[in-house]
Amino acid sequence: METQVRLGKWAARYELNEMHHHLQCWTSIFNVVSIICNRRTPPHRDPECRPAAFDIMTTAGVYRPVVMDFMNLGIKFLYDSGSILASSCRLVRYYMNVEEGNRIVTVWYMRDSIHNFVGTPSTEYAKYDRVDI
Repeated sequence: METQVRLGKWAARYELNEMHHHLQCWTSIFNVVSIICNRRTPPHRDPECRPAAFDIMTTAGVYRPVVMDFMNLGIKFLYDSGSILASSCRLVRYYMNVEEGNRIVTVWYMRDSIHNFVGTPSTEYAKYDRVDI
């Protein structure tokens, strides 16, 4: 909640009234959400995400069954429409290939840069070893 208050004050100071209004209604613990439509990506990790936080990925749409491959863990998941996966996407290299159909992926995650910008401490609900990075 403190993050929303600080961002809200920042938005008000710079007369970003619409942003100030929306920040007052933000109820998620995640500070970023991405909506991805019909996009293929190469195998990757997300180096700007928090290593100690989990990203939540949901998918919806009409497409043939695909596999989400967490490559450096050697784990594969069936990633049908309506699936939800959680992972530390900074630490885990992943890939999903959808050849045909329509899909929307919603990803909720955290960025240290936003915590640093508003001066709020980062969460400690997941621990990691520096070796994992």
